[in-house]
Amino acid sequence: MKDTLPYIKKLQLEIMLSKSISERFRIGDELNTFGRKVLENSILLEHPEISDIELKIKVFRRCYSTFYSPDELDKIVLALRNYWQRQ
Repeated sequence: MKDTLPYIKKLQLEIMLSKSISERFRIGDELNTFGRKVLENSILLEHPEISDIELKIKVFRRCYSTFYSPDELDKIVLALRNYWQRQ
């Protein structure tokens, strides 16, 4: 998305760079957790009966579908499903 005005973008960068490394890490972690929760909730709205394992797999597919070919994704998902079922 490119809707942020340049001077606002500069201000955001200055604010982030004024924070310590541990603060920046914490903020990044919180943003990642929030994004994952939003994604999980959108899947749960579409599939309220979904199992925990299938929810994890759908999240993985949505997050990594642009990084892997469909065949690679299927192989990884199979390995993840097998691993999580043994837990």
